[in-house]
Formats: sequence, structure tokens, C-alpha cells
Amino acid sequence: MHIKSITLSNFRSFKQQPEIHPFSPEMNCVVGRNGSGKSNLFDAVQFVLGCPKFWSLRTEERQSLLHEGSGSAAVNAFVEIVFDNSDNRFSLENSDEVVLRRTIGHKKDEFFLQRKRATKNEIMSLLEGAGFSKSNPYFIVQQGKVNALCTMSDGERLQLLKEVAGTTVYDEKKEESLGKMEENKSSMEKIGETLEYMENKLDELKDEKDELDAYQKLDRDRRAVEYTLYDKELRRAREGLDEIEHSRNEEVDKLSTLHEEVRNMHEQILAVQADEKTKKNALKRNAVYVKSLEKDKTASMTHKTKLDLECRELEEQLVQGKETLASNKQELAKLNKEIANVEKDLEENIQPAYDEAKATMVNMTNERQEARKQMEGLYAKQGRGKQFRTKKERDAHLQSQIRELTTAKDEKEEMLHEKQSKLSSSRKSLSSEGKEVESKKKELQDKSKLLEDLTRSIEEKKRVRNEMADSRKEQWRSINEISDKVQDAKEASRKSLYDMRKSMPRATSQGLDALKQIVVSEGLTVGVQYFGLVMENFELTDDKYSTAVEVAAQNSLFHIIVDNDATAARLMKRLEDEKLGRVTFLPLNQLKIDGGMRYPESTDVAPLMEQCISFDPVVRRAMEHVFARKLLARSVDVASTWSARSNMDAITLDGDLCSSKGALTGGFVDLEKSRLRAHYTLKQAEENLRTLEVEHREMKEKSTAVDQQVSNVMGEVQRLEAKHANLDHMMGRIEDDVRKLAKTRERHDMQVKQIEEDIPPMETQIASLISQVERLEEEVGTELTSTLSEEEATLLDELKATQTRLDDEIEEHTSVLEDATIKRQKLTSLLEDNLVMRRNGLTESSSRSLRPGVGGGNAGISQAQMKEELEQNRRELEEAIQTSEDVENQLSEVKTIDENLRSEIVNIKNNFDKLKTQDATYQKELEESHESQERLLNKRSMCIQKREDYMRKIQELGSLPPAAELTAFTKKSIPSLMKKLEEVNKKLRKYSHVNKKAFDQFVNFSEQRTQLIQRREEIDEGGCKVKELIESLDRKKDEAINRTFRGVSAHFKDVFKELVPNGAGELIMRTAMDEAAADGTDSEDEEEGGSKKKKAAAEDPNNPDVSLFRGVGVKVRFSRSSENFLMSQLSGGQKALVAMALIFAIQRCDPAPFYLFDELDQALDSTYRAAVAGLIKRQATPSSDDSDNEQPREGIQFICSTFRPELVAAANRCFGISHQNKVSSLHLLSKNDALHFIANLMSEEEEVVGEVTSMATSNKAVASSRGGGSGTSSKKRKTTKNPKEEDNDGEDESTKA
Repeated sequence: MHIKSITLSNFRSFKQQPEIHPFSPEMNCVVGRNGSGKSNLFDAVQFVLGCPKFWSLRTEERQSLLHEGSGSAAVNAFVEIVFDNSDNRFSLENSDEVVLRRTIGHKKDEFFLQRKRATKNEIMSLLEGAGFSKSNPYFIVQQGKVNALCTMSDGERLQLLKEVAGTTVYDEKKEESLGKMEENKSSMEKIGETLEYMENKLDELKDEKDELDAYQKLDRDRRAVEYTLYDKELRRAREGLDEIEHSRNEEVDKLSTLHEEVRNMHEQILAVQADEKTKKNALKRNAVYVKSLEKDKTASMTHKTKLDLECRELEEQLVQGKETLASNKQELAKLNKEIANVEKDLEENIQPAYDEAKATMVNMTNERQEARKQMEGLYAKQGRGKQFRTKKERDAHLQSQIRELTTAKDEKEEMLHEKQSKLSSSRKSLSSEGKEVESKKKELQDKSKLLEDLTRSIEEKKRVRNEMADSRKEQWRSINEISDKVQDAKEASRKSLYDMRKSMPRATSQGLDALKQIVVSEGLTVGVQYFGLVMENFELTDDKYSTAVEVAAQNSLFHIIVDNDATAARLMKRLEDEKLGRVTFLPLNQLKIDGGMRYPESTDVAPLMEQCISFDPVVRRAMEHVFARKLLARSVDVASTWSARSNMDAITLDGDLCSSKGALTGGFVDLEKSRLRAHYTLKQAEENLRTLEVEHREMKEKSTAVDQQVSNVMGEVQRLEAKHANLDHMMGRIEDDVRKLAKTRERHDMQVKQIEEDIPPMETQIASLISQVERLEEEVGTELTSTLSEEEATLLDELKATQTRLDDEIEEHTSVLEDATIKRQKLTSLLEDNLVMRRNGLTESSSRSLRPGVGGGNAGISQAQMKEELEQNRRELEEAIQTSEDVENQLSEVKTIDENLRSEIVNIKNNFDKLKTQDATYQKELEESHESQERLLNKRSMCIQKREDYMRKIQELGSLPPAAELTAFTKKSIPSLMKKLEEVNKKLRKYSHVNKKAFDQFVNFSEQRTQLIQRREEIDEGGCKVKELIESLDRKKDEAINRTFRGVSAHFKDVFKELVPNGAGELIMRTAMDEAAADGTDSEDEEEGGSKKKKAAAEDPNNPDVSLFRGVGVKVRFSRSSENFLMSQLSGGQKALVAMALIFAIQRCDPAPFYLFDELDQALDSTYRAAVAGLIKRQATPSSDDSDNEQPREGIQFICSTFRPELVAAANRCFGISHQNKVSSLHLLSKNDALHFIANLMSEEEEVVGEVTSMATSNKAVASSRGGGSGTSSKKRKTTKNPKEEDNDGEDESTKA
């Protein structure tokens, strides 16, 4: 067996060390710097193996083992070791590998074997069986262990040898045996004292036996009389008890009858109360209905009156409208005729006269203007002769005037062109506006037809809306009625649920309530995984079996049936976590049913499960679990008989239970508190509630649908009304557009006429300007003169005369033109401002009255609309009259129902009072029956008390006299027996001083004396055996110590010879005789003791007395020629070598599966290190059968840590430990890498040593310069060296080398 791998996690300096590369089964070497974690690795192995330092850990010690490096603090740690168990050293079957783990935390310390939890004792037993001995802890050698062995005294080495020999076990057993010997000694003393007391007591009891015999004769007579007396009294008490039981049974039957009558009475009262409540609720609903109908009646009457008034008002408005239309028509005809006359007069007379006068006026004005301009030209020409000095200046002036006139002429022509263009466009506008007016009028006609259609649709939709509103009211009344019924059903369901909960424990009630939600939240399928209560899964075949089934099932009725235990565990976990009560589950897969159940074949009994209930085969196992061992019996006697025969519980129809164990349960059964009845009542109430809720939901859905339809119709009406209003608005806008277009046409017509009047004057002005330009052009180039020519002068005179004549004509013709203008304006004003406007107003009013539409008031409503509205109102009036009649009929019916309900409620109250009176009578009879029952019970209790007293007294009599003595008193009466008893008691008083227990005490003391004598003999025999055991333990202990010493001594010689081939070593047992020979001053007692010890040692020379041993000494020599030295005479390195030889010797004496050495070679020089490495290598390497002079042996695993190359060179596998960021890590190294690492460490040490040596040399030089003779004296001292100093010198030289 050997260690294959080690895994560390958060153990000391190791944080997360993965599984280490497998160790070699032979020699392994671990290298690393100081503080890197080598010792922690060895502590980890000791930690898992449960070494003493890690066996029992306190909290602070566990904390110190946890990793405290960088990062978050570790809360737990573990070390796992995998052992190779191919040699089956661990006693585990079929385990080539053994995995041992120990986990530690702040509050836990656990072991795991093969990754399964194990106890400490199991682990220690396993390790001891594999060879890990507590007495030999040297299979792990840590730092300081070698130094401790070096400094041990001889006595301490002897104690170590005893531990290796395993003497602790012998000492513990010896201490235990000595303790038993002390206990036996104390017991012997107590037994002796007790025997002495018993002997004295037996002598006293012999004298009291004679008096006791006479007393016993009288006592037998007394007990015979007392027994006969008590027996007669007992029989009389039993007879009285039978009579009382008979009377009590009669009272019970009477009481049962009364209870049944009271129960029926309570049921009738409850029924009456329920009926009264129902009637009152119906009365409330009826009252609400009456109020609703009265409101409807008031509303219908108001609506009818309003419609009647509206119809009358519309009729009056229609009549007025017709009259207005007729008068408008007559006036319109008159206006049209008058307008025609005025227009004819204007066109034929006034307008031509006006035009002629105006044309004449224009011609005369133009002619006068022309004459004036010619005169102005002639005057200007005459003036230019005086104005200008030369012809050239004049021509220049003329040219400038010509240009100005030409510019003015162009402007006038441009204005004339604009006027002509404007006239053309105005005429086109007039044409287009005419067409647009025609189009608008056509559109107005189309929209008028559409408006009529919309009006008819709106009226139809309103009619449908009113019908649906009436239907909705009816549905609302029905919903209110069904809502009241639902509330009543809910109240009944709540009451049934309350009665159901009263019949079960509170915790069960809470659990059942919570399970409903838990089943849903857990997603369990009802009927597949969850089946509900037992009582919910069966039906009674007949109601008469209800009491029997309930008594048979009892609280099992509230058990929950599930498919398997996993479902039950889930539900119980939820109940436990949320603290929601307690429930019993029946998992179908776990119920154990007796498959071979055989029921008795008799007509008096029947299987209750087959006779009384029916159920789904899926839950048959649960039903068998509850009802399988239950029988239905015809009577109590039959039930008692068959329950005893068949070992089953038998139940009668009345609920009397005869248990299979002999117990009888019966009496009055209050059906009002029946669980099954409460369950069925709750079930019926819930079913009724569900039906009503479904009906209520359906009616709500229908009402919602009607509401939606009403909303849709209202939306449609609103949409049509909006469309109607929009269309009416559009028609109004079109009419406004038509009127605006007419006004625009009139304006454009006036503009055309105005332009036509403006064009001729402008043409005249242009012609005048042209003539002026021509005259000026003719003047250009003529001679400059200040006088006019004769022709020009003549022309001037003619022009003056013409102007004068024209002024007179114009003045005369102006009055004519003004008269024509006034006449024309009067007719035009009459036509446009009066007649045409009146005609337009009448035409618009007539068209508006004839156009259909919906207005906000009667003033703006058309005749057609008023007709339609009147027809609609008449239809609504007829419907309102019909509705009012229907409401009146319904109101009369409802009032009749109200009166009937009130009379029924009065009758119910009277009946209720009668029932309460009858119930009070029954209650009084019940109280009287209960009092009678109590009296009978008191008498019964007294008889029972007498019976019990006399039975107790008979029992207290103890053993009775023989039957012959009893028969002598049997025929006597009770008084004679009392007299006889008094006589016997009087005689017995003479023997009152007699020790009544003398005989029993004598017998008891005799038996106890015999037992104590036997016990004393047993203790003597046990003491001898204990002495023999102690002697055997001492002998075995001496043998073990001597055997161990011989084995260790022989192995020490061999090991030391292997380590120091030229040397030799031996262990010497120092005894008390050696000390005596050394001292030579012993006393006589000591001489006697010594002679005895010498004799004891001489008796068995192979196993001398261990008590003579005083210590183990060591003698060694390191060369063939040198003398032997004791341990105290050796140098440090030699002591270390001897200590290691002793360790190897102990290990060979008691081999372990593997060895761990922590810096074993620390104090050795290179020669000894090589020897130790060779020794370890030989022990680690298995030897074959072919080896010379050696028996074949198995190799032993070694794991060593070192700073030197010798062990590394001999190792089969090397490992390195590094330490970074407070974390150690172990990794595999090649041998060359390990040697290179060791060489680097040694070179660093040599540098440090060199620095220290140079400092020491300089200090010595300073000291020699101060005192000159020290060197000589030191040389003298070196000439007398002892072996220790020689070895130190040699060691220093070897180190330097």
C-alpha cells in the first residue's frame, strides 16, 4: 500500500491545489525554499490520518488550518488522499483504491471514506487495521523529531521503547483490574457485616413463630367471614346496578326519541326561517321592482304627455306653415308682375331716353372740349412769338410738348387697352359664374334627396334603439333577481362550509383550505395525481347507511387521496414551509392492502365497503385501506359476536361500533353534527351556487351583448345624425355660395357696364391728343411770328362762337339729363332694393320650408320635416300609450304579489312562533329527561362504587381459606355474619402484639443469607482470577518490552552498520543492578530487594524483570580502531546520525505502510546524507527472490523533503513547492531540475556564509592587534582535542570541502 495522490483545498498555505501527480510507490523527494509550505504538506497527511495533534480541534485551531491568503476568506478546507490498496491492506472489499478525505470548517469536522461520510472511530479502526499504530508515531518524522531524539535521556529512551512495545494497553487493563479488586474487597466487607446482622435476627424470629400460628388460625376465620359478607353485598350491588341499567336504557330510548323530535323541530324551524328569509328577500326584490315600475310609469306618462303636446304643436305649426306658403305664393306672383312692369318701363322708356340724353351730352362736351383745345393752341402759338426769340428755341419747345403729348396719348391708349381687357375678362367671369350657379343648384337638389334618406334612416335606428332599451331594462330586472338568488346560495354555501369545518380539527380545516390553492400552483392534475377527500370519492348506495359509514371511517373521511408518495411529499412540504395546517395523505402506491381478505358468510353481517358505498376503481386501494376491515351488522349482539370471530370492526345502522380489540362504542348520534351530512349539504349548496352563477354569467353576457348592440345602434344614430348635420351644413354652404355667386355676378355686370361707359371718353381724349400733336408738328419749321395768320384768326373767332353756343346747349341739356337720370335711378332702386330683394326673400323662405332636414328648434324646421316629425311623434305616442298600459298592468300584478308575500310572511311568523313554543316544550322535556338520567347515573355510580369497594375489599383479603371453611358461613345471613366477624376481631385483638411478618421475615432472611454466602464465594473466586490476570498482564508486558528491545537493538546494529560501515553501535539496557554497582552504598532493605530482583532475573534470563530497567543507553564507534562513545560524548551530527539509526530501527521493528521525512538530513554532512539516502533507497526498492543472502521483501514508500542533493539523487520522483502571493503550489519536477534547484539554494547559502566569515575574520584581526598572545594559547588548546571536537573539525572540513 502507498499514497497515490493528494488533493488540497484551502488548507493552510494551499488554496486550490489540484490533484497532485501520482507519487512513486518507492522514494519521493520534495524540495522548496523555507516557508514555501513543505511542512504544511506533511501536516495535511497527518490531518487526514488523525494524528494526535489533529485529533480533537477547538474552534481557533480549526480556524488556523484555513487558508488566509489573498482574496475572500475560506470558510472550509479539505485534504483528500488516494491510497493504492492493491495488497488489500485496507480491509475493504473490491477496492484497489481507497479515497480518504477530511473536511474542516468553523463548526464542522467530517471524514469521508470512498466519498461517503464516515465517523472518526470507523476511520481510526480502518487505519489501525492497515498498520498505522498509535504506539509508533515514527512513520512521520517532522522537523525537530531528530533533535528531540538526540537530546533524550536514557529514561526517556526507555519510555519510548515501552510505547513502541505497546505497553499502554497492558497498563490500562492492569489499572482496570486493580480497580475491580478494590471493589471486590469493599463488597466482601459489606457482605460480612450483613451476614452477622442476619444471624442475630434469625435467632429472634424463632421465638415469635408459635404465637404467629394461633394468630393465623383466627385470621383465616376472619377472612372467611369477611369474604362471605363482601360477596353477598357485592351480589346485591350488582342486582341494583342491573335494575338501574334497565331504567337507564328506557330513559335513553325516551331521550333518543326526544332528540329525534327536537332535531325534526329544529329542521322545521330552520326551514321556516329559510322560507321567511326567502320571502323577505322576494319582498325586497318586489319592492324594488315596484319602485322601478312606478318610475317607469311616471316616465311613460311624462313621455306620453310630452309627445301629445309636441304633436299638437307640430300640427299647429304645419297649419301655420301652409298658410304662410300660400300667402308667400300670392305675394311672390304679385311681385313678379310688378317687377316685370318696372323692367319693361325701364327698358322701353326710361333707359333709351337716358342713353340718348347722355350720348348727346357727351358729344356736346367733346365738341366743346375740342374747340377749347384748338383755341388754347392758337393762343399758345400767338404767345410763342413773344416767348421765344428764335425759331430754333421755339421748335425745341414744340418738340418737348409733342413728346409729352405723345407720352400722355400712349398712357391713355394703355389704359384703354386695360379697360378693354378687363371688360373681356369680366364677361368671361359672368359666363363661368352662370355655369357654376347652375352646377350648385343641381348639387343642392341631389343633397336634398340624400338628406331625406338620412332622415328616414335616423328615425328607423331610433325606433330600434328604443326597443332594445326596453329589452335591456327587462334583462337588468332579471339579473337583479338572479343576483339575489346567488347571494342566498353563497350564504347557504358559507353556512354549510362552516358546519363542515366544525366537524374537523382546526389544523385539518386549515390544511384542506390551503390544498385547493397549492394543488393549482403545483400544477397537479385532479383525478390523476390528486383525488381529494376520501368522502368526496364515494357515494352512499342508500342514505340509511350514512351513520354506519361515518362511524366506520371516522376522521379518515378527511384524509387526502393522492397517486404516490412523491405527490404527498410535495404537498406536505408546501404545508410545512407555509405553516398552513396538517393533513393525512393516502398515497395509492404505498398503501398496503391484505389481498387475501375473507369476509364471513352470514346473513347477519355484510362487508360495509361492498354493501354501503360505491366508488371509482382507481381509488379502490384507498377505500380498502379505510373500509376493508369493516362489517355492517344487524344488531349490537351480532356485531359483538362477529367482530370477535373475524377480527374485524362491526358497525350497526345506528352507529354502534364493536371493535376487533373488544371495545364497544355507541349511544346517541346527533345527525345535525354528521360529517357526511355536512359534506353532502355543502356539495348540494356548491352545486346550486355553480348553477346559479352559470345562469347569472349567461344573463350578464346576454345583457352585455344587448348593451353592446345598444351602444352600436347609438353610435350608428350619432354617426347618421352627424352625417345629416354635416349634409345640412353643406347644403347651407351651397346655398350661401349660390347667393354669393349671384351677388358676384351682379357686381361683375355693373363693372362691365361701367367699363363700357368709360371707354368712349377715353377714345375721345386719345383723338384730341392726336390732333394736338398733329397741330404742333405742323407748326414746327414755320416762321416765328407773334401774330396769327388771317385764317387762324378767323378760325379763332369761329371757335369762340362755337364754344359759346356749346356752353349754352350743354347747360340746357344738363337739366334734361338730370331728369332722365333721376327717373332711371328711381326705377332701378325700386327694382333692386325693394322688389327683387322681396322676391328673393320669399323664394328662399319657400325653398327652405320645402327642403327636409333636422333643426334645433321648430323655428328652423321645414314643412317636410315637420310632417315626418309629426308622423314619428304619433307613432311614438301610440307606443308610449301601449307601454304605459303595460307598465300599469305589471304594476298591478306586482302589487298583488307584494300583498301575497306580506300575508305569507305573516303566516310564516305565526307558524314560527308555534314551532318555537313546541320547541320550548321539547327542551323542557329534554331537561327533565337529562335530570332523570343524572339521577340514574348518580345511583349507578353509587352502585358501581359499592361494587368496586367490595371487589377491592375481596382482593385485599389476599389468599382465601380452603373451600371447606368458606362453606360453613355461606348459608348465614348478613347480620349473623356481621356478629360473627365482631367476635373474631375481638379474639384477634389479644394478638395485636404479634409480629405478623415473623414467618415471612424468617424465610426472607434465610434466603438472603444463602444468597450472600454464594455471592461471597463468587467474589473470592473472581478476586483470584483478577490476580491471575494482573500477573499475566505483567508477564506479557515484560515479554513485549524485552521482545521490542531485542528487536530494536538488533535492527539498530544493522542500521548503524549500514550507515557507518566501519563503525558499530549497540543499545544497552541500564538496570537497577547497574546503578547499585555504580553507587555501592545500598541499605540492607535495598540489598534484600536487589537479591530478590536478581533471583527474579535469574529465573528467566530471556525475559528479565522490567521493573529493574532504568534506561536505554547507546554506545557507538565510527571506526574499527576507535573506542566506543556514549551519546553524551558525540557531536551534533553524530547524535543526529545515531537518532536516525534509532528511528530506522524502530520502523523496522514495527513497519508502517509508508514513511514521511521532513528535512531528515538537516544536521548531517554529505557522507552521512549519502548513507541515509542509500539506506532509504534500499528500503524503498522491493527485492526479488534472486537477491543474495536476503529474503524477498516489498518496497516501502518514502516521501522526504530536503535541501541537499543526496536524497534528490536517490529519489524515484521529485516534486517542487513554490510560494507566491501567499499561496503554495506543488508540482512535478524532473531530477535534473530538482538538483539544479538544490544547487542554487546551496550557492546562495555559501554566499551568505562567506559574508559572515569575512566579517568574523576582520573582527579577529582587530582583536589580535589588541592582544598578542591569544593565537599561541589557541594552538595549545587544539593539541588536546576530544573525539567530539575531532568530529566537529572533520565535519567542518567536510563542509568546507
